[in-house]
Amino acid sequence: MQERRSRQRLPSIRVTARVGIKRGFLGRDWLNVRVLDFSNRGLAFTGDVPLEQDDSFQMSLRLSTETGDFVVEKANASVSNIRNLSDRRIYGVRFADDNPAATLASLERIEGIVKRYKELSSRIFRHRSGKEA
Repeated sequence: MQERRSRQRLPSIRVTARVGIKRGFLGRDWLNVRVLDFSNRGLAFTGDVPLEQDDSFQMSLRLSTETGDFVVEKANASVSNIRNLSDRRIYGVRFADDNPAATLASLERIEGIVKRYKELSSRIFRHRSGKEA
């Protein structure tokens, strides 16, 4: 399968998310989803949500760490692609460019932490594999 992303996405580590689906004029239903990968430009998730290609919605994201949580309350996003597997749908999501600067900065901060965590765990794994060999 050809890669369609402009940048590599990173494993989600401990990123949790909720999707806000509009209900009427003022209401919003918040549904929990499972994050599969993450970057500051978008993410992939799976869950039981009533979204279709190009739908716009809001997301709430949380990266939990031992020193505290990094939270993005309301990031505007849209569905860029949907893949149907036998038992679930995987949603490819792109964050909107018109999100407030603070939201974009928080998304970049979360990506940086996830990226450093991935690099550290890769080094630990290589070090352990080297000792066993």
